[in-house]
Amino acid sequence: MEAEGKYAIALGFFDGIHLGHQSLLRRTVERAGEHGLRPAVFTFDRPPREVVTGQPVALLTTPEQRCAIIHQLFPIDTVIVAPFDREMMSMEWDAYLDLLVERFHAGWLVAGYDHRFGHKNRGTAQLLQSYCQAHGLGCDIMPPVELDGVAVSSTYIRSLLDRGDRENARRFLGHSLLV
Repeated sequence: MEAEGKYAIALGFFDGIHLGHQSLLRRTVERAGEHGLRPAVFTFDRPPREVVTGQPVALLTTPEQRCAIIHQLFPIDTVIVAPFDREMMSMEWDAYLDLLVERFHAGWLVAGYDHRFGHKNRGTAQLLQSYCQAHGLGCDIMPPVELDGVAVSSTYIRSLLDRGDRENARRFLGHSLLV
C-alpha cells in the first residue's frame, strides 16, 4: 500500500461479497469520493474463528476470489489481505485500530453493525465509532441488509447452497460470480 494519501477502508471478512458486504463497499467508495480518500478493503487470509478454535470453517470464497469479485463489482484497487495469526488474534481492539491508522493510513472506516475485532472480539461497532470520533476519523456503521425478511449473511447463503437452492443463493449474493 502506498504511504501517500489516506484511505476509506471497509472492514470485514467479506466471504462471498454478498448484498450486505456490497452495502459496505458501496458506502466506502462513496465516502472516499466525498472526502478525497482512496477506497480500500481490509480483510484476512483466513477466518478468525478458524485460528481461535483450530477447526476449519467452510467458506464461499478463497482470498483470491474475494479480491477478484471486489475488483469486478467496485472501483476499489486496494484490497489488503492480512494474515490472521496468533499475533493478530491477541492484538487488543484499540491496537488493531491504531494499526489501520498508522500502517494503512485510514481516514474513514466502514463496518457492519455486528463487526467484532481485537482480542477475544472485545472491539464492537460502538467502540469503533468512539475511537474514530476521538481520533478525528470518519466512521460509518452499516445496518443489516435483509431480503425476504431474512438478514443476508454468508452463513445463510452457505445453508442455501447446502440445500441445492442456487437461485436463492444468487439472490442473496447479489451476483452470479460464484453460483
